[in-house]
Amino acid sequence: MKSRTLLALLAGPSACLAVWLSPVPLGLTPEGQAALAVMLLCMMWWLLTPVALPVTSLVGLALLPTLGALDTNTALALFGNQAVFFVIGVFLVAAVMFQTGLSSRLTLVGLRRFARNENVLCNSVMLISWGLCLVMVSHAVAAIMLPIVLELIRAMDLGPRSRTARRLLLSMAWGTVAGSNLTLLSSARASLALELYGQWREESGLAPDSIGFLAYSAGSIPVSLLSVLIAMLCLRFAFPPEGINIAPALKSLDEKVAGLGPVSPREKWTLLVISTMIITMIVTGPHWLGVVALLFSGLLFTLQILSWEDAERYVNWGVALMYGGAIAVGGALHQTGATDWLASTLIPDAMSAWVALALIGLITAALTEVISNAAVIAVVLPIALPIALQAGLAPHTLVWLVPLAAGFAFVLPTSTPAMAMVFGTGYLRTKDTLVGIGVTLASLIGLVLMARFLWPLLGLDVAGAL
Repeated sequence: MKSRTLLALLAGPSACLAVWLSPVPLGLTPEGQAALAVMLLCMMWWLLTPVALPVTSLVGLALLPTLGALDTNTALALFGNQAVFFVIGVFLVAAVMFQTGLSSRLTLVGLRRFARNENVLCNSVMLISWGLCLVMVSHAVAAIMLPIVLELIRAMDLGPRSRTARRLLLSMAWGTVAGSNLTLLSSARASLALELYGQWREESGLAPDSIGFLAYSAGSIPVSLLSVLIAMLCLRFAFPPEGINIAPALKSLDEKVAGLGPVSPREKWTLLVISTMIITMIVTGPHWLGVVALLFSGLLFTLQILSWEDAERYVNWGVALMYGGAIAVGGALHQTGATDWLASTLIPDAMSAWVALALIGLITAALTEVISNAAVIAVVLPIALPIALQAGLAPHTLVWLVPLAAGFAFVLPTSTPAMAMVFGTGYLRTKDTLVGIGVTLASLIGLVLMARFLWPLLGLDVAGAL
């Protein structure tokens, strides 16, 4: 074993034990301290990768009851979050698109339109992924785009360490991450924030403050657009073009699709099932994503479009294990009150309005890399609302700030299903996505500046009365 790997392997448990064995801080429960210790181990191993990412998540899951953060049944129940089954469904959809050749046909259309050079191709993938999120939940966009991007990579015969392959995958993932901030239809975060804000006003004896679809979009779309442009620039410099000739890939795909012949009944059924699945996801909302993905995946097997043998070949079960374990660790932080303690400890009681805005955004963006977006909002927003009021901010500002900052998940595979999916392809390592820290920080700065200068012009009061 290399010394670097050994040091990375030991660093996680050492830090975990140091936190677990130290005196319990004031305001934190022993269970919360244990959950923080587990999170620290997972964070270090996810960053340093001395073992496979799914192994880290499973170790974290096992440590939750071992160190006393949660009882065994509760810890294992957290593993069954709907996002895990959504990821499984996504890979099954990708499998059938590969198997039927449907992704090859779709990719060919994209190459014909955007095959001038690597930059245009990668930027087009990002903008298409981002734009689809206007009317569709971002996870569903990732489900559709992933097999198409993988087909592009295969057509160009790009190896695992190809800069272009990594850039294409991150263009898809970051396009959907930025796109998740577009409208109320793009993710569950915004609607959750609106509901919590309404409850807070009611409990505080304040008059209702309804924020509609257009009002929310007016504040969120400029921030989302800025994020996708920053992401595009960062990927251009982090993964410069390799000088790949796109023409041979286009010719290869032409020959491949010609060999498929006319669109087969299997492809037509696949397109019908997947289109219906997307529409169902839009209609039923984000809380049903996992159920809808599993139901329609089952339909693919029932119609004999996909066989179990093919599914086993294409589905990366390790990603599902990794995501499930990570959700369990994040859930433990929430249930034990550790996130409450973190937020109240890191945010002082009294500060200026714009410092408060920036700190709340920074903490939210940091937590969203290791905890589900919904959990981050459920923890941060109730604590941040009275802080914002005391700092002189209009509390409804946080209805935009917190869910938007929770969407800046550009680094870890545990942050969103889209990131988990691209890591599951085997082309990416954590060090490849560290450039995402720059995207997050630049997006946060842009968010604060827009709140200060742009939002008032759009009629969104940032400071002032309730």
